[in-house]
Amino acid sequence: MKRERYYLSTFFWSTITKVLNALVGFVSVPLLMGLFGRANYGVLTLALSLNAYMHLLDLGTNTGGVRYFSKWKAEGNTAMLKRVAHTNLSFYTIIALINAALMVVIAFFGEGLFNINHEQFEMLRWCLLSIAVLSLFSWGTTTFNQLLVADMQMAFTMKVQFVQVLLKIVLIVLTLKIPLSLPWYFFFLTLLTSLLIIPYSLKCRKDGLIDNFRPGFYWKDFKVVLVFSLSLFALSFFQMTATESRPLVLGIVYPDSANTLTDFKIISVVPSLIITIGGIFSSIFLPTVTEMVAKKDRAATERFAYKWTRYTTIIANVLCIPFILCASEVLSAYVGEQNAHLSVWMIVWIVTVLIQIHTTPGNSLVLAYGKTKPLVITTAIACVLSIALNALLCRQYGVGSAVIAYFVYVVIVIGAYYLVYYRKLMGLSRWKMARSFLLPTLIAFALMALCLWLVKLSPENFPGMGRRWAYILICLIKTACWIIPFFACLLLSGQLRLSEFKELKPIVKP
Repeated sequence: MKRERYYLSTFFWSTITKVLNALVGFVSVPLLMGLFGRANYGVLTLALSLNAYMHLLDLGTNTGGVRYFSKWKAEGNTAMLKRVAHTNLSFYTIIALINAALMVVIAFFGEGLFNINHEQFEMLRWCLLSIAVLSLFSWGTTTFNQLLVADMQMAFTMKVQFVQVLLKIVLIVLTLKIPLSLPWYFFFLTLLTSLLIIPYSLKCRKDGLIDNFRPGFYWKDFKVVLVFSLSLFALSFFQMTATESRPLVLGIVYPDSANTLTDFKIISVVPSLIITIGGIFSSIFLPTVTEMVAKKDRAATERFAYKWTRYTTIIANVLCIPFILCASEVLSAYVGEQNAHLSVWMIVWIVTVLIQIHTTPGNSLVLAYGKTKPLVITTAIACVLSIALNALLCRQYGVGSAVIAYFVYVVIVIGAYYLVYYRKLMGLSRWKMARSFLLPTLIAFALMALCLWLVKLSPENFPGMGRRWAYILICLIKTACWIIPFFACLLLSGQLRLSEFKELKPIVKP
């Protein structure tokens, strides 16, 4: 019963925290862009991307640490756990110093690296120095987070992060009211992340997960974590590089990079929101699938793969199609009609996310089987091609090059699932997996085309209403005109079966 409550509590707090954080990010973009200016907001995007990419320095030890801390705790090997935890503090101190040094070097010697003017680089410099100053605290948080997750206290970490999101809302309000400059806003934003070390460390000390905060030097014991983590590092390196390099390539290659980076941020908010909500299913699927694979329950594995690919696809379409259907209206209401021309690139990006999310059950199976070597090779090839494509096309297509490059990356990786993983490694029917995705998606797109043909509305149809509210009303009307027939067609075609919802319980409770 205790374990059952843990999963339910973790799922609740993880969901509410991630969704709220995504919504805050969604709402804050037009507000901060209006305050800082369109071009300067691109500097903030560049600083955030550089900070995110630096997380590769952990070499995958975050996952490795959780795995071995959990293992040693289950075995009662407290001495080993504490020795490695203290050594982890030393390891992340070294990483923090490397991170800080890299930020200082770029801050003082990297002005020619990005296509931004001197004033914009001065703002970027202060942002990078903020990362350098606070890196020791932000990286130090990682060890305590690993210990808490291994101790099945992820719900606690999510509650703390929920408070962090609330403080982020306060920061945004203060930034708009005072107002704060961009470098000061970035400093306090980074500080909020760094301050997580206080509740995390105190909780670890209180619960006896660590006896003091002194760094340790038991490198021989730490080696087992590092070796395991390096086996995962290659995959995470190429995945993260393909994702986080897009704004960096635009910042380096495109002539007017500040404005283009702002365009990138504008069209990235909706896909990021969808990915955040869709990504919740990974944490639900993986424990259940791992148990199926461990028990060699072939029938259950096949049922899971086909059924949950279908349902994940339905959910992905519900999340994606309204934004595809109303892309121009969403951007007009969100950041003004002058940005509506970006709708075509946002649509391509959302279609990419739709393709990506439908493989969530398949990805859980890949991780459960542990056969990641072919995926690493495919991801590496796709990553290199996407970066090259982004660099080659960005002068012609601007922000569109990043969208096209990522679409190519996702298609190559997903192609590997169908060509290699599903049949050769997991013995699944490629056709059944493809059908689970194609049938709901074809229904969704056919109804979307019908809706676009029949429902033709503009703000002029709503005299007396502000244009922004008129666009929001149009989005709601279009979505309603699509989603009601969509579910009706799913029920009539047998793609949505109410009798199957009683089987949700085993998925939620591993």
